[in-house]
Amino acid sequence: EFTLTPDSVELNLGTLFSQTDTSQLEEVLVSAERPPVSYKKDTIEFNASAFKTLPTALVEDLLKKLPGVEIDQEGNIRVNGRAVNRIMVDGKDFFGGDPRVASKNLPANLIDKVQVADDKDQKDRNPDIAPDELGQVIKKAIKKGWFGKAYAGGGQGAQNHYETGAIINSFRDTLQVSILGYTNNINKSGFSLGDIEKLGGFGRSGYNSVSIWSDGGVAVNGVSFGGTGRGVQRSSGAGINISHDPTNKLKLSFQYFFGKIDMDFRQRSNTQQIIADTTINTNTSTKENGVEQSHSVAMSARYKIDSLSNLNFNTSLYFRNNITDRLFLSEGSGNFQGKLNESNNTTRIDATGHTYAYDLFYNRRLTSKKGRSLDISNNLTYESNDNDQINAVLSTFYKGGINYDTLNQRRGKATGFLMVNSRASFNEPFGKKNYLRVLVSNTFQKESESVVTVDWDPLANKYNLVNTDLTNRLDRHLIRNSAGISSTIMVKKLSILPSVTAVWLNIQNNYQKGGSVAQNYFFVQPSLIFRLGSTSLSFRQSVREPNAADLQPVIDNTNPLYQNLGNPDLTPAVSNSINFNSFKNFPKKQLTFNINSNFTIEDNSTIRERTVSSEGVQITRPINIDGVIRTGLSSYFSKQFKILDKFQLSVRPAVSSSFVRSFVIVNNNRSKFYNYSFTPSFQVRINYKDLVEISQDYSTGWRKTSYASSSFKDLEVITQSSTTELVIRMPKNWVWE
Repeated sequence: EFTLTPDSVELNLGTLFSQTDTSQLEEVLVSAERPPVSYKKDTIEFNASAFKTLPTALVEDLLKKLPGVEIDQEGNIRVNGRAVNRIMVDGKDFFGGDPRVASKNLPANLIDKVQVADDKDQKDRNPDIAPDELGQVIKKAIKKGWFGKAYAGGGQGAQNHYETGAIINSFRDTLQVSILGYTNNINKSGFSLGDIEKLGGFGRSGYNSVSIWSDGGVAVNGVSFGGTGRGVQRSSGAGINISHDPTNKLKLSFQYFFGKIDMDFRQRSNTQQIIADTTINTNTSTKENGVEQSHSVAMSARYKIDSLSNLNFNTSLYFRNNITDRLFLSEGSGNFQGKLNESNNTTRIDATGHTYAYDLFYNRRLTSKKGRSLDISNNLTYESNDNDQINAVLSTFYKGGINYDTLNQRRGKATGFLMVNSRASFNEPFGKKNYLRVLVSNTFQKESESVVTVDWDPLANKYNLVNTDLTNRLDRHLIRNSAGISSTIMVKKLSILPSVTAVWLNIQNNYQKGGSVAQNYFFVQPSLIFRLGSTSLSFRQSVREPNAADLQPVIDNTNPLYQNLGNPDLTPAVSNSINFNSFKNFPKKQLTFNINSNFTIEDNSTIRERTVSSEGVQITRPINIDGVIRTGLSSYFSKQFKILDKFQLSVRPAVSSSFVRSFVIVNNNRSKFYNYSFTPSFQVRINYKDLVEISQDYSTGWRKTSYASSSFKDLEVITQSSTTELVIRMPKNWVWE
């Protein structure tokens, strides 16, 4: 027996020799209490049993108790200031790997230990990534089993409101299955984006687009899960997601989702436009009913060819159908002329669309030299959309007497989009910590937009008269070739990343009427990044070509009072941006600080000029303009306190501000405008022994828009927002939120 003391921390026992014993050793049991936190090279391991939680606690409640772990309101996890990219269970990605899956749904008592390590997959994809930007992976040891959530609610009233939904998940060593279903008529998403992405499995199968509404509505890959912000919605949906690892090298996943929304929308609005001494007031009323159905199928495969090579393949297919009936009533008046116009617009829309996409990625680390690697990728996206719209409009104009204008037409709009991108990059190390990267890529893009307008033929009693003025077709071919070279140079603790990319852009616009317009551009895009620890300063230049829809020189007159026209002379926008970011984390003090700022100046930016006639008819058209400036600054400070070992207090003051200088053009009256915003906020959270949690968020926002021309009136808006959340975990096994 021996004792180590602060005065004598080392003891040399010399060389110990074991004695030979020919008898068989039966069993030796060594038991000890694991330390709460241990470190193994680049891995931090937490002993879950050392951090007590309530029986009803989730993994999120456990993680909040771990030193250096911070979880924001959306469930994003940081460890010692670095973001956690994904979660692995027994060495496998768990329900997409997103850390919020387990943290918000798994019971904490399932967890034996939690490990945090660098994300090696992210490092393979980007070898020269800064250490402070490299994400982390949470690894959990967990029992096999299943978990889920279910909810239901109802209420009496005119609509007999209801909601119900459930998610069930089963997981084994090599198989994970998620099944979900929901329905409601209360303008609510059946599940949150986190549930859809993680429990629902979009995270592990991938997705191309996400839309989020302020009221909580969510649409993923075009599949709406309800609450998408237009009227009272009855939403229903169901889906399944399967992940299977048939071998240690191969991981497969499959998902299917179906969503349906029945929408009943009512809206009244009153807008006022002030141009010089003229004021135009417009009152509108909209009534809309529609049904939207969508299907999404996705599959993915990840194959580890050998210890040095990986091959990933993702593919998805999406279908959509939407039928909408709309009644739009409008009345306009001016301060000089009195009543200007009235409009009664009945519309029926039948829209269908489908999208196919795949992504293929190959990565190989070359053994001839440490740090040498090759990445090759190829992806394809194909979209097709058909929109058949029938408009019956009666417009009344009151200037100089009463004049009527009728419109009865069928407008068919078909759009197509195909993009194929191939890319290869080679990473070559030189010196101890320096890298050189060469990248080449090719993008082929084909877009088409066909507009066919047919007027009503009263003699034939059908839509039979082609309106050639409102009929055209645009076919656009775009080829983008780029070649670039970048480097990572280490000067002590300072990283310098210079790069330059040459871009050849060839655009061919073919119009059914108007012939062809060829646009050829060559850009040299420089970039320079400085990194010192978790602080970075960067400069980048980027090029963005105009949308094909903005090039179509056919006016959209489906609403005669608000008409849109394209511009075939638009050119690509060129942006120069400077960004600064600094993130500091002090784990022992439970303190985090971040500041971020950006500045962008853009030439050939696309804005819309507008004309307003004396009868109140508005026509907009996109144009290029130079000198658009955008800048922003945001910062937050986060601190956690422990009080009497019973209370955990966290505070998070933050502030954000922005400035925009752009241009407005109305009736050839051109003016610069300046938009300022300033939004401070404060968040405080109190946790009492996990039995009671209270959080209070408050923010106030100030926004002002001023114009260089006296023809437009300055505007100032102040908003305030306050959110209070309360969670009570008692009596036992009950949680009140």
